[in-house]
Amino acid sequence: MIGHYDYRLVALSVLIAVLASYTALDLAGRTTAARGRVRLTWLAGGATAMGVGIWSMHYIGMLAFSLPVLVLYDWPTVLLSLMAAVFAAAVALFVVSRKKMGWPRALAGSAIMGSGIATMHYTGMAAMRLPAMCSYDLRLLILSVVLAIVISLVALWLTFRFREDTKAFAWWKAASAIVMGAAIPVMHYTGMAAARFTPSTVVPDTTHAVSTSTLGITGVTAVTLLVLCVAVLTSAVDRRLSAQRLQLDASERRYRGLLDAAPDAMVVVNREGKIVLVNAQAEKLFGYQREELLEQEIEMLVPERFRSLHPEHRTGFFAEPRVRPMGAGMELYGLHKDGHEFPVAISLSPLETEEGVLVTSAIRDITERKRAEESLRDLSSRLMKMQDEERRRIARELHDSAGQILVALSMNLTPLASEASAGGPHSIKVVKESLGLIDQLSMEVRTISHLLHPPLLDEVGLSSALRMYLDGFADRSKIRVDLEIPDDFGRLSQELETAIFRIVQESVTNIHRHSGSPVARIHISRIGTDVRLEIEDKGKGIPLKKRSAMASTGMVGVGIRGMRERIRQLGGTLEIRSGSNGKGTLIVARLPSRRTPLIDTA
Repeated sequence: MIGHYDYRLVALSVLIAVLASYTALDLAGRTTAARGRVRLTWLAGGATAMGVGIWSMHYIGMLAFSLPVLVLYDWPTVLLSLMAAVFAAAVALFVVSRKKMGWPRALAGSAIMGSGIATMHYTGMAAMRLPAMCSYDLRLLILSVVLAIVISLVALWLTFRFREDTKAFAWWKAASAIVMGAAIPVMHYTGMAAARFTPSTVVPDTTHAVSTSTLGITGVTAVTLLVLCVAVLTSAVDRRLSAQRLQLDASERRYRGLLDAAPDAMVVVNREGKIVLVNAQAEKLFGYQREELLEQEIEMLVPERFRSLHPEHRTGFFAEPRVRPMGAGMELYGLHKDGHEFPVAISLSPLETEEGVLVTSAIRDITERKRAEESLRDLSSRLMKMQDEERRRIARELHDSAGQILVALSMNLTPLASEASAGGPHSIKVVKESLGLIDQLSMEVRTISHLLHPPLLDEVGLSSALRMYLDGFADRSKIRVDLEIPDDFGRLSQELETAIFRIVQESVTNIHRHSGSPVARIHISRIGTDVRLEIEDKGKGIPLKKRSAMASTGMVGVGIRGMRERIRQLGGTLEIRSGSNGKGTLIVARLPSRRTPLIDTA
């Protein structure tokens, strides 16, 4: 019984084989790139798509072969042949998706895949139901199986070689698909050539048989093309998503690398206050592992007494995201995993991402800096005490020693004024001039002594010492000074009285040098356990540029820095501001009469 081919269907079978080959190359790359359960999903989906393509090529090739009798197909056997094709495709994808493919693995895979394709072909032939007997030329049958194995080996090598998703391999992938697509039908048509059909009077079993109209060319082709197109489109979409994920992962790795290279602990937080990224320094600083911190509330790193302030600070930052220090004017603390607190300095900066703005916190442990500052303050306090003691000693020496010598000298010269008449007018003049110089020198020594350390400060207290000093200052500077202090103000500690006296002394000196004010007002009062000191003038005030520098950088002169240091040592606060219209200056100092540690917010 002689059959013939419809070469249009033969060409269609080759085209489907080429498309199935291209799909195999495309899906191999996705299967290789995938991991875990996703890899199994791609393997199953890819095997199904490839298997349907190979099976469709086979059946279109069989439909292209026409015999002079009615040919039906047993659909359970057809289904079995489809399963063989899917199995062969699964073996192929599994082999080519490995990281390495040596010759032993390639040969074993090609033998299994080729055997599966041959099984699919001859199982499909066995599904034919027609009034004829089918026999095979053994040599061509063996050749078809060998061709199936060889073609499978070539297909595995090409697929493994060109499975990458890079654009450089796109043309090579297309060329490989054409070679594979042309080679696969060779096995099919060799197997068909091995078949011999002879008429038979035996009625075939057509219980589960269907006609070729049911397995129509259009239906098989449409379904196959749909499956292959869906597979390729799914692969393309996944490839693009994977590329985006890779870019995001690369960006995250670069950003994480920058974070890990930063000298400070870096904590990235989203708008809800969840930690989304930390670096190694943050793990070390707070004692947590990275996994313990991610997706947790940032408040877990803050002592409980400060936690209620965080939501408000976070809302304020996201309302105006910019680089800024956190907690200006207050001390900040971090909370270690073991429960101990430590002082920190925090700088906030916005980070633009696809999910929105995140906040990056650069956190530095300033424990050592605090210790150094305390050491410096202690040293400064000792130096000031030594300075005050030395001033007191020099003032005492000037008053008790040099002053007494000048008094004695004046007493010795006074009798000579009456006895100098014998020496003539010139002698009288010299003696009187000498007595005048001694009086001036005595006054200068007394003034210097009072400026260094007024003895009244130790003897009768702050109020009398200030009044005497300010009277002398008013005479010298021609600035009217009003001192307001209660009559029952009482005594303070020597250290506190000395500090207040020095603050007033420095302030009125600055008024004389810089303000141009004709008047000054000094008000001292007790408020609870604190002493409040106000010094005000009506001069030209502090220039705007200097006020900005004082507010932003804390840059001040030596005198004001000394005032602040004295007040800091006593646990007080200092505020310096200009009047509402920019005229005049007001200095407000608060000092605890019983020393308690306060924070200087000036």
